[in-house]
Amino acid sequence: SSVADQFPRGGVYPVAMPSARKKWVPPATIEELYAATQGSNFGAINAPTAGPRSNVPLPRGEAPFQLYSLATPNGWKVGILLEELGIPYDAHVINIGAAEQFTSGFVGATPNSKIPAAIDYDGPGGKPISLMESVAIMIYLCEKYPESGFLPADPRLRSQCLQWLVWQAAGQGPMTGNFGHFM
Repeated sequence: SSVADQFPRGGVYPVAMPSARKKWVPPATIEELYAATQGSNFGAINAPTAGPRSNVPLPRGEAPFQLYSLATPNGWKVGILLEELGIPYDAHVINIGAAEQFTSGFVGATPNSKIPAAIDYDGPGGKPISLMESVAIMIYLCEKYPESGFLPADPRLRSQCLQWLVWQAAGQGPMTGNFGHFM
């Protein structure tokens, strides 16, 4: 018999997971919601925080460009582009399992407390600029180094390139690389 025969439309079927049978009751306060959703290690890693949880400065290397990340798809994207551009940079591991993304230095560089983040100490006008979100960091680098050709100057080609970058960050990325982080 076919699946359609086994499960006709409009039928009532047993739930495979007993926990799914529980009725959800909305929490009375936002604090109760946060407490209810932080039951796993990943929930605690992603917990919303207003400001830093500890007073620890960011490490700084010798190169003008500092990358703060972890071996994740979003971190790899920026690291690969930096290698392709051939510019000097220092990479620093931010251990999200140890909540290093909530230190005062990291939150000061990126208020969303997410990796990757970067600081270009030779930013526009020679002044430091903090950067967050992998695609935004990549666009910044491509615009700073236009001779690389990674971001076309032609408006039609540039538009196509940006569309694919946004698709990757907002479409393909959450469906693959971010699944384990946010679930």
